Amino acid sequence: MVSIIEYEGLNLRELKILGKGTQGKVYRIDSYKCIKVFKRKDECEDELKALIMAQSDIHFPRLISAGEDYIIRECINGIELNKYLQKHALTPEIMSGIIELYEAMAKVGYRRLDSAIFHIFVTPEICLKLIDTAKALKKKTEKPSLILKGLKELNLKDEFLNYARLMRPELYKKWMEYPCRKNIKSITSGGMQ
Repeated sequence: MVSIIEYEGLNLRELKILGKGTQGKVYRIDSYKCIKVFKRKDECEDELKALIMAQSDIHFPRLISAGEDYIIRECINGIELNKYLQKHALTPEIMSGIIELYEAMAKVGYRRLDSAIFHIFVTPEICLKLIDTAKALKKKTEKPSLILKGLKELNLKDEFLNYARLMRPELYKKWMEYPCRKNIKSITSGGMQ
């Protein structure tokens, strides 16, 4: 079996791997660009569509080029939010940034207003950016359950929700009233919680 290792003249064996996941691998091209090579073409199409939708917003990487199974985009310099919060306090600036990112997802038209916190990067300028948009159009959710779960694992969920309650009460109320899928399943199947 021969594996393709060149994309747009780039030899992947010469590039530093930044990460790998269920969809494929990401390699650093240089300090500004990276390439994500997908295992499946449909996943590449999904992420490309979501990335194109977000090009007008600073919270998402700039698209440079794409092919059937790869995307070349801006390489975000920063640290994953979960790692950042292990070393730094959850400041009002970061909490405001999480809310801004949530609102940016809604503004660009994403159905899924949520992300795992390791897909959110904190730049040196303390701007939050979403680096993985693959599932942004897949399922609809208005409550940032994955973000809250990640903050809970760091014992920061209550602090963040208290900030949202005080600073953005309408958003806090929306999140608290949003039905949980588990609760809906229990109700529709006749179960009690």
